[in-house]
Amino acid sequence: MPNIKLSNEVKMFKPIDFLKNRSLMFAFKILGKFIKTYEPELFTGEQAALTLAEKISQAKYKKLLIMTTSGIKRRGQLDSVIEQLKNDGVSVFVFDDINPDPTFADVSKALEHGLSNQFDAVLAVGGGSVIDAAKVVAMAATNGNTPEKLVGIMKGKQKPLPFYAIPTTSGTGSEVTIASVVSEKESHRKRFVVDPNLVPKAAALDPVLLATMPPAITAMTGMDALTHAVEAYLSRNASRKTDRYAIEAIKHIFESLPVAFEDGKNFQAREAMALASHQAGIAFTNASLGYVHAISHQLGGIYGVSHGLGNAILLPKVLKASLPNITNQLAELAKELNIGMSDMTDEERAAAFIDSIEELNARLNIPSVVHELQKEDISRIAGTAYEEAISSYAVPKFMSTQDIEAILLDILSGLKARRFLPNLSSSVG
Repeated sequence: MPNIKLSNEVKMFKPIDFLKNRSLMFAFKILGKFIKTYEPELFTGEQAALTLAEKISQAKYKKLLIMTTSGIKRRGQLDSVIEQLKNDGVSVFVFDDINPDPTFADVSKALEHGLSNQFDAVLAVGGGSVIDAAKVVAMAATNGNTPEKLVGIMKGKQKPLPFYAIPTTSGTGSEVTIASVVSEKESHRKRFVVDPNLVPKAAALDPVLLATMPPAITAMTGMDALTHAVEAYLSRNASRKTDRYAIEAIKHIFESLPVAFEDGKNFQAREAMALASHQAGIAFTNASLGYVHAISHQLGGIYGVSHGLGNAILLPKVLKASLPNITNQLAELAKELNIGMSDMTDEERAAAFIDSIEELNARLNIPSVVHELQKEDISRIAGTAYEEAISSYAVPKFMSTQDIEAILLDILSGLKARRFLPNLSSSVG
């Protein structure tokens, strides 16, 4: 294992941080009782995208901005939706320059395009990056603010423009979440725009559009959804409602993700994964996330590592580092999935559940290392991840920056031993 010299900024976990986190999570719970979170009207099944297009047409918008990626437009995935909208008299213009992990510059460019065309509604067609960018565009358009000024909790004084979503990946759950993630170009930090009004009015989970996802993207986005569900289930802010959604999502993913990975044209598996992503999105929106996301956000911001890939690699490692605080909960998940033997102790069942995630990763050809990780960055990554977790998440076990560094060192040591693995770190929108 490499010898990493820690910077002077390394933070041990302190009681004051514990109190700050507890107070913040309590405030979030109280706030949640007074602020209603919405779920979009949902259309599922084959041709769900066209059903949503009909719904949009009935609203009689004058100019609809469709935000997407160049790849989606090039592959013709939008053609039938645009044709129906135009046939119904909707004026449509497309912005297809949304990149993976969009920056504020990307979002501002889309906003300027929309304003120049006097748009009055937004439809996002794509993965989480597209949907996140569209959320901020819709909010900025009505508030007269630059996207950067919306960073934080409920910074928009006016409701956003009407907003709709058609996810083309099954992982982020962005079509049901109240947050948007945008990157700072210079620092690579992930910044969050949080507002209950960011949830779209309606969304379509169409397995036909999802069927074009390559196996690697299917795997990474599916593991993203699994991470959402598991971290929501383990959160100290979990409830009966979020547990129900999380467990259902986890069951769907273990059953359907390998099928969708091996047979992308299996619409039943694709629809099940879309629903799992949606359920996991509801769960973590109401319960919060944890250290997997806190660390993965830094890997994405610094190296451009796909968020789903980062989550997949980190999930079993963070779960191991969180024992024994989560032993009983992991044992319950193992029982829900019929993992392990009836005479196992809770410790053995918890270990079996973590093993099952590593086995799923292996089946999906997901590596156990982050090829881009550099030892000189570990202290900085750990410090920023620590701050994100303390300020944002109801984690089941608090970690110091040294605990987080140990997880990263484990990845780094594995990297040195496994240089032959393929690089799956490229992001796809």
